[in-house]
Parts: sequence; structure tokens; C-alpha cells
Amino acid sequence: MRKSIVLAAAMLFAGNVWAGDSQLEGKQLLQDNCMGCHNADLDPPMGPPMFAVQKRYKMATADRNEFIEQLTAFTLHLSEDESVMINAVELLGVMPDIGAEEADVRKIAAYIHDETFAPPCAHWQASIKAAKARGDMQHAKKDQMMYNRMCK
Repeated sequence: MRKSIVLAAAMLFAGNVWAGDSQLEGKQLLQDNCMGCHNADLDPPMGPPMFAVQKRYKMATADRNEFIEQLTAFTLHLSEDESVMINAVELLGVMPDIGAEEADVRKIAAYIHDETFAPPCAHWQASIKAAKARGDMQHAKKDQMMYNRMCK
């Protein structure tokens, strides 16, 4: 009995170490492959911030596995029709192919799902300015509301 408990604890610890390593790898892959465009501080924005990507994909999927599958499928087979980031695609176009391997994209998607991203306050400010400049008051009001709710 005692050996079983020790073995189970060791397996649990090993699983947590592996999950932690995978998350660290996902974080680094995200930084290396995605944040050049998805950085919330860019003005003008080049891509939606990860806060928004996470929110939209979580709204469009039922669970973590479906989130990873759908985000991976989109990233590997870029298509305007398959994007859940409709507004971002309308404003910025479909993201370019990052040329990553499927296993790496899955690690990035898992990291995006699990991470807690800060509200993209600078992104909303830049987006409000850009929306007003193009006369899109509906988008400006929506982003102003999010900024007021989460950043003030």
C-alpha cells in the first residue's frame, strides 16, 4: 500500500513537472512566433492581443481540447472563413503563416488557453483612436467601454 502511494505521488509530481515544462515551452514559442504582431502595446495594432484571442476562442469552444484543436487548425490552415476573430480579420486581414510545426502550435494554443493575460489597455486606446479616425464609432464605443471597465 505504501509503495502504491509513493508511486502515485511520484507519477503526479512527474506529470506536473512535464506540464510546467510544456507551459514554459508554450510561453517561449508564443513570444518567439506570435508577439511581434499580437503585442497589446503596438500602435497601430498589427494583430489582436492574446487577451482577445483567448476570450474569442474560449467563447467559440466547449473545452480546453476543442480550444487547442480549433486554434491549431486555424493557425496551420489560415482562412478568413475559419477565423473566430472576425473583426480583427476585417480590420487587419488574416494573419501570415508563422511556419511553425503542429506540435509547437499545439503548445502555443495550450499556453494561450491556460494563461491569464492582462487586459490590453494600450491596445484598446490605440484601437479607439484608429476607429474614430476611420469613422467607426460603434467599434470605438465598444473598445472605450472595455477600457473603462477593465483599465480605469
